[in-house]
Amino acid sequence: MDHALQVLWSRLLHLRSNESTLAAAPGALVVAERHSRLVRLDPETGASLWDQAVEDCWGTTVVTGERCLYLSQAGVLHCFDMHTGQRRWSTPDLSLHHHVSVAGSVVLLGGWRGYRGLTRLDLTNGQPLPGRIPGLTPGSSLAWPLPVRWNPASGSTADTVLVAAADRAALLLVDAQTGVTTGEWSLPEPVRFPDSGIAFSVGEDGGVAFLCGRRTVMALHPGHGVEFLWRHDRDLPSLPPLLTGRTLWLSDDAGVTIIDLDRSTRTEVTDLPYGATCGGVAVPAGALFARAGNHLVVVNRSGEIAARVRLPTRIDRLLPDGRSLVYAMGKGHLTTVGFSPRSPGGRARKAPTECGL
Repeated sequence: MDHALQVLWSRLLHLRSNESTLAAAPGALVVAERHSRLVRLDPETGASLWDQAVEDCWGTTVVTGERCLYLSQAGVLHCFDMHTGQRRWSTPDLSLHHHVSVAGSVVLLGGWRGYRGLTRLDLTNGQPLPGRIPGLTPGSSLAWPLPVRWNPASGSTADTVLVAAADRAALLLVDAQTGVTTGEWSLPEPVRFPDSGIAFSVGEDGGVAFLCGRRTVMALHPGHGVEFLWRHDRDLPSLPPLLTGRTLWLSDDAGVTIIDLDRSTRTEVTDLPYGATCGGVAVPAGALFARAGNHLVVVNRSGEIAARVRLPTRIDRLLPDGRSLVYAMGKGHLTTVGFSPRSPGGRARKAPTECGL
């Protein structure tokens, strides 16, 4: 079914917050704003549900089950109750960690630009866990660790994180509880990732796609190991590739390339605003991309432009909520877009009223 792109609401953040301060999950949305407030918003309307004071708005936010974690740039990790906003605990002295991942009952921080090694904390109380993670060179810049539930040694599920270093041509799977490496896969080149550290995208079948070097796209599949997907004919930006089923989407300044992996065919989409700002996300009609700073464009699998909209401000990050909404954040604004089925006459069904700033 054809879908229309709908701008649902927009919120002024009163400062250009770090894009990593935005976190979403089905039915949950949290962002830092106004220099020193962490706010939970209603995803459908943008209305504030609770807010709490934090040290700054340039940190990292993670939503995990009944908890929301916020690591401020000042180096304090806070844990809030998702429903009430009540502060459960705070742990100081964690400056320059930036990356925050949660695997089961363990919080992993660090690896950003190599300033700090991976640190493990207990999610229930914020206390440090003993032991160091072996196999990682001190000072190595790490990709943002990706939580996965897989133990290749036993074939059972476990709370693990996928780790990649900028100076090592390998993927490591680390047991979050013990810090022990339970899996390792050699690569032709190191995983390439941007300064934000986000290197991986998870496909519909659980496969993890990533950029290996400047032109090679690979994927790690639970139970099957590393798979070569595509070798591009030009350098790709340091963005995680998007994999939907057996369709691979690559975006660069020239446009969007759609690869049918089963047929090894490609479609070039060049009728787009010039310039890519951030990685794409899967949507009902195909894939959504931010182009030329403030353009949102939906491209379907045939390479046709299914929908487009121009926002008033630059877009630095696109974040799906796991259902049907996508959040576009950048330059002091947070905008939420949804996808409505078109009526037989070609018009979209009426969208919810936009929320005021």
